[in-house]
Amino acid sequence: MISFGKRKRIKEWTLLCGLLIGVGLLLMYSLRTPTTSTGITVEVASLRRNEGAATVTFWGRTGNHMFEYSTLIGIAKRNNVTPVLIEGTGLWDCFDLPIKMGRKSDFKDSRILTEYRPGYYTPRLTKLDPKEKSYIQGYLQSFKYFDDVKAELLHKHFIFKPQYANKAKEFLADTRKKLNKERAVTIGVHVRRGDLVRQNRKGYAVPHIPYFYRAMNYFRRKYTDVLFIICTNDYHWSMDNLDDGPDIYYSPYYSASLNGYLDLAILGSMDHMIMSAGSFSWWAGYLTGGTVIYFHGYPRENTVMGNTTNKPDYYPPNWVPL
Repeated sequence: MISFGKRKRIKEWTLLCGLLIGVGLLLMYSLRTPTTSTGITVEVASLRRNEGAATVTFWGRTGNHMFEYSTLIGIAKRNNVTPVLIEGTGLWDCFDLPIKMGRKSDFKDSRILTEYRPGYYTPRLTKLDPKEKSYIQGYLQSFKYFDDVKAELLHKHFIFKPQYANKAKEFLADTRKKLNKERAVTIGVHVRRGDLVRQNRKGYAVPHIPYFYRAMNYFRRKYTDVLFIICTNDYHWSMDNLDDGPDIYYSPYYSASLNGYLDLAILGSMDHMIMSAGSFSWWAGYLTGGTVIYFHGYPRENTVMGNTTNKPDYYPPNWVPL
């Protein structure tokens, strides 16, 4: 017969074992599914010691991160290695990314590959050892790193989260109806000023007013029914200086959206694109998959930006300079 004291100890031991098992399971789950800085749960990749894998740095903001992420996907695909992220990025908040997180410890002895210049294609970055871990560093602003996986990027990786995709779809449908443009060809127009005006010395050339008129007239001549959606961080300048005809409508969201994700979703859903300057505008054009017009004066020559950007590496050959 078991004594009362012994039964009590058995009960306590059983409870302790159950608690330890629960903590262990919780710890195992947390290691497999960490959260980003904004609380998004992500699965962790289980990398073997000799398994080839690659990761990338995240510098700058949204447009820069999209270049860096896309380069990682493109280079990993070419070399048949596993792409993972070990650094934080706001792209998790904008897109439903299918990629897994890696552990920094997996890359403590990794091979580090650094770009030649931010806007130059560096071929040596694309050659990885399939049995080692590679850490790619730089702004990586060349379509040549990932244009061969463009379809995968557009249809699998850069899928906007429902709060942005649905709002963009609703906005466009309402605008078409309001302007009686249900069948019109849509063209996004990105007008970025503000910080670019202040950083003119670095080479961030802001497109002049005639550029936007010429670009819009290009599409008016090409299509009989068009609808221009203007997204801008300088609403008053745009209203004062750009066309305000019956085929133009302004997005009301940019000033209220600190991260610009909704504007990117709106611009990316257009048929074609008129760019401003900068990586955000570049990606808005790339996401459309249609005709993209860019300002040929960006970046300005003999400046920091101009000296670190090779335009044939930066702009796809089918894009139209004006």
